[in-house]
Amino acid sequence: MVGGVSTPERPPKGRDLTSKTVAALAVAILLIAFGLSNRDDVPIDWLVGTTDTPLIVVIVVSAVLGAIIGGLAVRRGSRKARGRSSGDPESPV
Repeated sequence: MVGGVSTPERPPKGRDLTSKTVAALAVAILLIAFGLSNRDDVPIDWLVGTTDTPLIVVIVVSAVLGAIIGGLAVRRGSRKARGRSSGDPESPV
């Protein structure tokens, strides 16, 4: 307590990293289980043709693309927030 004002304590960095690791492992295990139960070939329609691809490949590619796009969106949002909080109206966003 500093000056009579209590500040909420943040969890240690190590614990935060551990919880993220556990969550990532849980998602990975679910993706693997879901993919292994869906091993059938599915038709993928492209602009110029159609190919048959195992469903697990479609699931993994979709998950990776979603993670990349989500990560970029979060990173861009945090940059905008950081630029606004600096108080410099001329800072590039």
